[in-house]
Amino acid sequence: MRARILIVGGGIMGVSIAWKCAQRTRDPNREPVVLLERRHLGAGSSGRSGAILRQHYRDAVVARMARDSLREYASFETKTGFGLGFVRSGVITLSGPEQPEWCQRIRENVAMLQGLGIETELVDAARLRALVPGVQVAEGSVGAWEAGGGFVDPNQTLASFASLARASGAATRLGVELRELVLQGGRVTGARTSEGEYQAEAVVVVAGPWTRALFARHGIEFPLKVVRPENHYLAVAEMQAEQAAHIDLTRRYLSSEDAADAADSARMTSGVHPVLIDLEHGFYARCDPAHARSRVGRVDYDLDTELKDPDTLDEEVSEELKRWARAALSERIPAYRQRPDAGSIAAWYTLTPDAQALIGPVPGVAGLYVVTGFSGHGFKLGPSVGEGVAQMLFDEPVTALDPEFFSPARFKGGESWGGRFGL
Repeated sequence: MRARILIVGGGIMGVSIAWKCAQRTRDPNREPVVLLERRHLGAGSSGRSGAILRQHYRDAVVARMARDSLREYASFETKTGFGLGFVRSGVITLSGPEQPEWCQRIRENVAMLQGLGIETELVDAARLRALVPGVQVAEGSVGAWEAGGGFVDPNQTLASFASLARASGAATRLGVELRELVLQGGRVTGARTSEGEYQAEAVVVVAGPWTRALFARHGIEFPLKVVRPENHYLAVAEMQAEQAAHIDLTRRYLSSEDAADAADSARMTSGVHPVLIDLEHGFYARCDPAHARSRVGRVDYDLDTELKDPDTLDEEVSEELKRWARAALSERIPAYRQRPDAGSIAAWYTLTPDAQALIGPVPGVAGLYVVTGFSGHGFKLGPSVGEGVAQMLFDEPVTALDPEFFSPARFKGGESWGGRFGL
């Protein structure tokens, strides 16, 4: 079996890269793009993602990618006819008066983002109360309001991207496990898998939490750490099944003012409030309208348990996290205090020391690429990463991302670990 490009991993980056590469392939029979996934699409971090689409970053490089990706996500259904479950809820990143450094960072970020053409505005306590009815914010609080932001359904998005990749000639081989890479003379020549050996001109490893162990088999080390974040859900009582039609009004691309007005109305009537990135209380929350609930997780991952083996993920979420999630969200929106529990989920984050991904050629091995380490904020960058990696693989000018910023060779050892989702 052979492939021009062999992609290992069926998360958002894998399917995006497969789609963008397949679009560039003139003859899929002679130059096949093949994606391998040992389980099913979304079996790793992507399938459990909150899939929040925000653009609020401290680094302009990442903010541009989030901007371009949001534009693609927002227009995707209209352009392709495939659904993503896109909900234009808006996103608020906020800080309280007792956090002057974070308040100042938000102000600086908003100014920088506006210079990049990103739709965002600085809002005060009064505006925050208008945007989120019932929210509790102190005078002096500062927020960044992204009206065009929101979220997608992660698994629906993966399925749609994969369908488009296949329609463009790519193959998605599910249930196929990578056993080892084939390295000869300083380059990769293919891979041995559970269905046999593939010959390939290029191999792209996008295996998320399993990436480090895969490369370690070949003596290649990257500064990657896998942690286990826990999330809890609280029911949103006023959301009723018959109101689903209102939710659909938010699934429109951003250029339509009528859609924006409709989305605001839908948000008020259905209980879909903006995504909250709450730096004061240390949580993020986003509505899950398909299940009439809201998801709550920590902004900081310093408290998350490190996993030496990602296959040992414990699915049981602690009672401590459940109590914390309820208390944190209720402190900001008291109406949640009496909401019933609505489930929990544990997942994986693959971290790097600076909370930014590794994207690009593996040093010393021609034809081998790594795409991993998104540190909990990768889904919103998927389209830009797919485009940028395809540009690398087809020897085009790389404009969709900054190869130096994400270079897998940038770490020299001894780096400190930290970061709040790139904030």
